[in-house]
Amino acid sequence: MASAAITSCYSTPLSIVSWNIAEAAPSFAAPCFDTRSRDAPRLIRECILGSGRSSRPPDIIALQECPYPSFGTETFVEQGYVSAGGTTLSHCGYVDLLLKKQLAEKSRPISLDRNLSSVACRIALPNQTTISVSSSHLAPFKHGAGTRVRQCQNLKESLFSWESLHQESGNNMILLGDYNMRQSEDKAIENILGIDAWKAAGSNYRNKFTWDSFSNEYHEDGFSFRARFDRCYAGGDKMHVNRFRLIGNKAVVGTKDFLSDHYGMIIGFDVEKSSLDAEK
Repeated sequence: MASAAITSCYSTPLSIVSWNIAEAAPSFAAPCFDTRSRDAPRLIRECILGSGRSSRPPDIIALQECPYPSFGTETFVEQGYVSAGGTTLSHCGYVDLLLKKQLAEKSRPISLDRNLSSVACRIALPNQTTISVSSSHLAPFKHGAGTRVRQCQNLKESLFSWESLHQESGNNMILLGDYNMRQSEDKAIENILGIDAWKAAGSNYRNKFTWDSFSNEYHEDGFSFRARFDRCYAGGDKMHVNRFRLIGNKAVVGTKDFLSDHYGMIIGFDVEKSSLDAEK
């Protein structure tokens, strides 16, 4: 089972950003709609690439609500990121999973049922550990809780089935994205997917809510509430969460103009080394 700390000298650091970017559409408070529409890819890119520790760009970028299939590739290709096996359409926008080129060269896409609204791949890290990573945009609304449970069950079963089919060993995985979850669903989803990265990193209240329409007035007439819609789960005995914080939670202009109605997450991991004959 994944845990919060590790003291191994054979671990590989890994940083991952996940963000629902609201189709890169301008907020109601953007000074100029046309200018913001043009600048949005650059602003999103700068926010994500500057989010890492000591400005180290993330290794993996999970996006939800991309406005079109190639948005992620077009926005990050010059920075050396590659889409991990294509995008999939969700109930709103496209889901993408981008890897640094060095990781992409050691990755394989995992075919999933399109009803999952998820993109996944298997990555062989430099320290011999292999991990599965997915970006997801699960069913919306409070009444979608049962559908989300089934989606999570199907996602995990699909990943395990792929590993078995390809004779992969190890159950290390990072599953993240806009899960549209409510707090009452925590236990059921943790029982399926594993450790909640925000909790493993210390449950810092300042980093709890990825939706806060009290502060973020992206929508002019939206109902004000807070929620932790966006989630990251880690499974497997090689995965260790070392940090979790939010990005995109500061206004671009003034106090009301945000890049998205969601805040993004950046999560840091130490991935423990596997023995050479443990995972191939």
